[in-house]
Amino acid sequence: MTAPLILTRPQAAPPTRTRVSPVRSSADGQPDQTHRSPSGSSPSRAPDQELGRIAATATSLAVACLEIFSGVRRSESIARWVERSLLEKIDHRAQLRAELAPAKPFGELSRKRTLQAGNAQVCRVTDTVAEVTVVVRTQNRCRAVAVRLELLTTRWTMTAMQTM
Repeated sequence: MTAPLILTRPQAAPPTRTRVSPVRSSADGQPDQTHRSPSGSSPSRAPDQELGRIAATATSLAVACLEIFSGVRRSESIARWVERSLLEKIDHRAQLRAELAPAKPFGELSRKRTLQAGNAQVCRVTDTVAEVTVVVRTQNRCRAVAVRLELLTTRWTMTAMQTM
């Protein structure tokens, strides 16, 4: 059987604080406009803890999708974290793969068939959208997986995926 997919539930982000920089005077003695930035960082940056949760979620989903494609895992195991239309596409691709190269029975699977995920690179598009790339190593090759996650209420949901 396959190992259950374990994902952490992301916490709601704390409200951002606005920091006011000191008033600077220009060359003519007039004060410049006051500059405001949330928490002193660029608006696209998130706290390290939230980036870690996004990376962990994307990594788990990337590995789980590749396991589905190889016939080791059932797609129902990730239904909670994947948009319905994308899950249907994943199912269809897994069915096509199963027709071309049927998977071995579960008893014949070797340990070398396990997938190992590398570091995840997170890019926050907006506060509620993140794009993540993960390199996943298999026995024979490495695959790049790009995942788009959207924050729906309190859960990061995969809305797009591309493998190479």
